[in-house]
Parts: sequence; C-alpha cells; structure tokens
Amino acid sequence: MVILAGFLIVFFAGSIMGTNLVPLKWIRVWKWENFWFVYSIMSLLIVPICIAFIFVPHLGAVYSSIPPSTMVKPFLYGVLWGIAQLGAGISVDKIGLALTGSILNGLCAALGTLTPLLLLHFELVSKPSGQLLLLGTAVMLLGVALCGWAGYQREKTQPLPPGAVRSGKTYMLVMILCVVSGFLAALLNIALAFGGDIVQLAKAQGAQAQWAVFAVWPIALLGGLVVNIGYSVFLLTRNKTWGNFGAKPAEIGAAILGGSIWMIAIAIYSSGTVYLGILGVSVGWALFNITLILSGNLAGLLTGEWKSIGRRIFSVNVAGVAVLLVATIIMAAANYSAH
Repeated sequence: MVILAGFLIVFFAGSIMGTNLVPLKWIRVWKWENFWFVYSIMSLLIVPICIAFIFVPHLGAVYSSIPPSTMVKPFLYGVLWGIAQLGAGISVDKIGLALTGSILNGLCAALGTLTPLLLLHFELVSKPSGQLLLLGTAVMLLGVALCGWAGYQREKTQPLPPGAVRSGKTYMLVMILCVVSGFLAALLNIALAFGGDIVQLAKAQGAQAQWAVFAVWPIALLGGLVVNIGYSVFLLTRNKTWGNFGAKPAEIGAAILGGSIWMIAIAIYSSGTVYLGILGVSVGWALFNITLILSGNLAGLLTGEWKSIGRRIFSVNVAGVAVLLVATIIMAAANYSAH
C-alpha cells in the first residue's frame, strides 16, 4: 500500500506539472519576458521557501548546520538546471507544449532515471529490478520519439502564433535548445539524489521523512533563479518591455498561477519518491516525466495545438502515448521487484 501511495502521488504531481505553462498562452499584453520574470520568482524563490518553512521545523537551524561544501553542489546543479528551465520556457513559446514536453522531458526522464541508478545503486544493474528499469527507459525513449515525431509533423502543418518558427536555421536552434535543456533538466533530480545530507539534517530537526526533502529545493532552485531572472531582466531591458507590467497588471495572475503549479508539483513529486523505496528517485522521476508528457500532450490538445491535424500524425502520437503507458508498467514492475 505504501508503494501504491507513492505511485499515485507521483502520477498526480506529473499530471498537474504538465499544465504549468498553459497560463503562458493566456497573456495578451505582456511579452514572454514579463511572464517569465514573475513566473521564475514565484516558482524558484517564493513558493519553495514558503513550503520549506511550513513543512520543515527549525529550517534556519538546518541551514546553519550545513557545511558550505554541502550547499555548493546542489546550488551548482541548480545553476545548470536553470538553463534547462529557461530553455523549456523559450521552447514552449516557440514550438508548443506537446513537442517541447515530448523532447525535453523525455531526455530529462531518461537521464534523471539512469544517473541515480548508475551512480548510487550500480549493483542493481545486474539484478532484475535494474534490468527492468533499463528496459523501461528504452521503451520510454521509443514513446518519446513517436510523440516527438508527431509533434514535429504537427508544427509543419499548423498555422503558428506570432513570433513562432517552423523551419530553417531558427527552428533548428530552438530544437537544439530543447534537446540541450532535456539533458540539463535531469540535474534537478540529481540535486535531489545527492541532497541526502541536507535531508538527514532536516529529519534531525524533526521534519517528517516525506517532507524533509523540501529543505533541498530552496538551495538548488536558487541557482536556477539566477539564470532565469538574469535572462528575463536582459530581455526586459533590451526590448523595453518593463512598461507592460503597468499596462496590464492583471496578467500577473497567469504568471503567479503557472509558477505556483510548478513548485507545488515538484514538492508533491519529491514527497512521493520517499514511498517508492530504494529506487524511488529513479523510478519516481521516470513516472513523473511520463505523466508530465502525457498531461502536456493533453493540455496541447485542449488548447488547440492538435487542431486540424491529419489522422496519421495524430495516430502516431496516440501510439507514442500507448508506448509510454507500457513503459510505466515496466517501471512499476522494476520498483516492485526491488523490494
């Protein structure tokens, strides 16, 4: 029952995470940089600090007892991951939720799943649980490839919103950014995997096991904040779009909602991994991203990204979704056999 609870928590987290950038589609006066400035402050600073203070007793004492060397690694991982977060925002703006989700989150899922397994539990590679996890990762990548191909074909046939790109050098640059972001995005899960010392200190101060991981996020996400705020300020200044904040202040609600959904989903996910046992970080990250891809595709469908698409292209996307569900079953079997 405990493992089942972990699966349900992770699935729920992935489901709401897939919708976190839908509010980006709601802005009319604000530009991307206006949205991303507020979104980053909410998701990477305000909400993670609030969650940590609420659920981790004596958080100040936890941080004051952490050696600086222990904080450096999660922070640096966060800086590199921040590039991925920035790339995700740019990619969604240019090529849509579904295609970005399939490529970026697919690569992120594979790396974030395998890295903790190979670095922390390499002995399991030769056992059924580890082999099932490797198989599940391969099946997951196949599903991602199918969804990605369908998303690419969709982009070639649909009218694009203002500022979006379809082909040529610019399009390829966006795709490269999406792929690079997918590789770097896995560092957020690695920051969690290697934040064990911080988690133990939080537990020593009275934090419950499923909530102690919240102490890691303000440190790791601070690194990501530096990158995302820095780029947003650069665009706001270059494009002279600071005035948009005052021209349409009501649009701040979309950015606040999107940023809050993102961090709440991350918090729920990190709590769910505690219930999944020794492979919790690996299996949990895979299931989280599979669910994220599925919900991102659904969000893209509901917001019109798949409107007027040919049956063949849509069928390939459905096949990709089906393969991802098979990968989910294999991942679940891997986690079950590890116990």
